[in-house]
Amino acid sequence: MTRRIETALLVDDDDAFRTTLQGALRRRGVVARTAATIDEGLVALEYEPVDLVVIDYRMPRGDGLSALAKYRKLQPDAAIVMLTGFGDIPLAVAAMREGADTLLSKPVDADKLLREAAGLRERQRPPPSSAAAPTPPPGSLKLDDLEREAIRAALRESGGVVATAAKLLGIDRRTLQRKLKKLGG
Repeated sequence: MTRRIETALLVDDDDAFRTTLQGALRRRGVVARTAATIDEGLVALEYEPVDLVVIDYRMPRGDGLSALAKYRKLQPDAAIVMLTGFGDIPLAVAAMREGADTLLSKPVDADKLLREAAGLRERQRPPPSSAAAPTPPPGSLKLDDLEREAIRAALRESGGVVATAAKLLGIDRRTLQRKLKKLGG
């Protein structure tokens, strides 16, 4: 059984998008708060933890990617979803390396966001150590695995349409077809 997302923090500089998504989440029973800047979001998390953090990649006063580690440190058990209108495989890899659980393309459907986040909450992260982040064992981060996961996510988001998935990944359709063949997908 998936865990329910009860609280969320939406960090995005686009007022219309932020308030629209907040309203959609509230209609689904989620207590959703918002922040217009990275710093505003960090302050909000210091006082009230959440189950889900949604953060935009591109913002005027600091991008979401560089703030992910701070958000992860404040909310080690929260599902952290980075949103972008400019998604590609290198960005997805970088976002996950910095602390995001997944990367979704804007505009995002509230139901899809909650499904993804609830699934992420199922996979509990190990408790953070007080020391620096441990170095993964050699061979545990394989580029093919990261690429395969990004491709699968794009295919899920596109409903299995290869041309649409390729656009989401920022690559040509034929390139995606070759990658699928090579990766066994």
